[in-house]
Amino acid sequence: MAVLWSGAVVVSVVVPQAFAGGETRPWRRRKEAARAAAATAREAAGEAFLRLDSAQRDLRISLETVRAVEPSAAGDDALRRFGALSDAVDEASAAYIAAMDRHPLDAEDLETGAYEAARRELDAVARRLDAVGAELERFAGSIGPMIARADAALAQLVPKTEQARQTVRAADEAARTAVRERVAPASYERKTAELHAELAELEKGAAAHGVAGTLALAARVTETAQALYDEAERLPRLRDDVTRRLSSLRTRAQAVASRAENLEPALSRLRQGYSAACWTDLEGAGALVARSVEVAEARLDEAATAITARAWADAVSRLATARATLGNADDAMAAVHDRLRDLDEVARDPGAEIERTRFALRDAQRLAVGDRATAEDKYARRLDALVFRLEAVGTDADTPHPDWWRFLSETRAIRSEIGRIVQQIRDDRASGA
Repeated sequence: MAVLWSGAVVVSVVVPQAFAGGETRPWRRRKEAARAAAATAREAAGEAFLRLDSAQRDLRISLETVRAVEPSAAGDDALRRFGALSDAVDEASAAYIAAMDRHPLDAEDLETGAYEAARRELDAVARRLDAVGAELERFAGSIGPMIARADAALAQLVPKTEQARQTVRAADEAARTAVRERVAPASYERKTAELHAELAELEKGAAAHGVAGTLALAARVTETAQALYDEAERLPRLRDDVTRRLSSLRTRAQAVASRAENLEPALSRLRQGYSAACWTDLEGAGALVARSVEVAEARLDEAATAITARAWADAVSRLATARATLGNADDAMAAVHDRLRDLDEVARDPGAEIERTRFALRDAQRLAVGDRATAEDKYARRLDALVFRLEAVGTDADTPHPDWWRFLSETRAIRSEIGRIVQQIRDDRASGA
């Protein structure tokens, strides 16, 4: 308040600015506080909006990856659930945008009430955005394993495709080396052409085959190329091995043919020295050996032709047949010579064969008795029956013209049965039976 002097009269004048300023300061503070709170609410709502938009976008990309990598009913269901959530996201986002449009906080001369209304609505919008974001996060967690599998498959796409390319290059180089060394079969040209056709198909990528289809194709190309590479690397060694086996089997065939010359004399001795029952089953051995040698030599000639043509699989097959056939010839000759040797031995001393069998019986009987006074019935009956069989065999040996092959067969059968009884006794005692 100013005081003016006019003569002796004192006049008081009130200054409006000072009065107004003193009276309006609290009101201005309330307005500034409301404006700051509204601005904070706007910032929080904006951050919630951006978080939700980013989460929705990331999840949509992940689901598109799932659909590309792992088409399935579960994937289709996840897409439907995401569609419903996306509607809620869009509605919450629309509410945020509408609130921002209704409350232009940067406008001049807004009242305190306008700021407070903006703060309330923006707070509510932020809570709604966060709530929808939480639902989106829970949904993402529920399909996490599906997304993880799809991401892992997608991460393999580039390295698996590159691995296929590198394996094809290695197979190409190995095949060229095999051709240069004249060990590659005629099928190599076709195999390499087919491999490159598959690689060209692979190069079309996921756009043509999908992620899963591309990974499967990459695996197939890699496997085929690796097989071709391994085969090409093995061919020089295979050539050397096949050539060596051919030479070895030719030598063996000659040896079999040479030994076959001794077969007829052995058969003649069997016929002259023993009854027909001792050798009738071996009568065809000579013809079998001759036929086996003939077949083996024919297969060896075919193997040599296959080697010249670099048909290695065919050569290996022919050599295997020749080896098996020569084995049959060896077995047939061994059967004759072994029979003659065994018959000579038993005819010279049949008692030795009887004693060998009787010794096995006595051992089995002692084992059956063990700590008992007598053997258990289930063992004793079987062993007693074998004693009677052995006595009958001994009686047969005393006849004027014994069937020595039947004699040997019977004693061997008795010893075989003794062996089975002994094993049963041990098994029963081991199990406590």
